[in-house]
Amino acid sequence: MVSFKNIKTSDYAKIKRGLKKLFKITPYPSNDHSIIETFDIASLGYKFPVTYYKTKTLLVQGDESHEDFKRAIEFIKYSLKIDY
Repeated sequence: MVSFKNIKTSDYAKIKRGLKKLFKITPYPSNDHSIIETFDIASLGYKFPVTYYKTKTLLVQGDESHEDFKRAIEFIKYSLKIDY
């Protein structure tokens, strides 16, 4: 699980657009009022959720050793200009 804090709505929109270009994204409805949006990233036989909270936290859950998970995290860090 990787968490990014203080993500502006505009940054989240940019991240989501980029992830859509890299992966198949499936919206995931949530009844949790603290969540703005949740979607699954799917790859061959593997999927993991990405959740954007009203607290401006972006949470990516999954197997940190999986190549697609790593690629998604690297893309998010690159989009936010975070050193890694």
